[in-house]
Amino acid sequence: MHRLARLAAVLTVCCLPAACSLFGDDEEADAAAAEAEATRVLPQPVDTVVGVEIGRTASGFVITAYGIAPGAGFGVPQLTPRRQGRPAPDGFIEYDFRAIPPDPNFEMPRGSETVRRLRADRLVSERVFSAAAGIRIFALRNARAVRF
Repeated sequence: MHRLARLAAVLTVCCLPAACSLFGDDEEADAAAAEAEATRVLPQPVDTVVGVEIGRTASGFVITAYGIAPGAGFGVPQLTPRRQGRPAPDGFIEYDFRAIPPDPNFEMPRGSETVRRLRADRLVSERVFSAAAGIRIFALRNARAVRF
């Protein structure tokens, strides 16, 4: 019981100076969280997929996709699975090739194709690959497929 009393005292001392609430009633914190969610930048499709590779790892496979972003400054490229990673009716596992756009407050040039080149990697288990006919990567203007 003595430990619980000490813990309550520590929590009280820690929270009172900052005017925080243990129960989430702080309107300022709620407003800040809503603003952060509203300004969260979502990944956008890359412009085109220019290549796809599949490599073997100790625990399965790695998919590597190369693409061209719509403009300079895109980052954090990623392959996002469609259908929660389940194969499409034709047996292909499908991914969207996306990247985070640059801050709109910065005027980024379109840039050359070399500047806009991106690479995304995704680890996939052997179990998932064994049940698939191939993989398909989608971009804004095209798609690439690799049949197994």
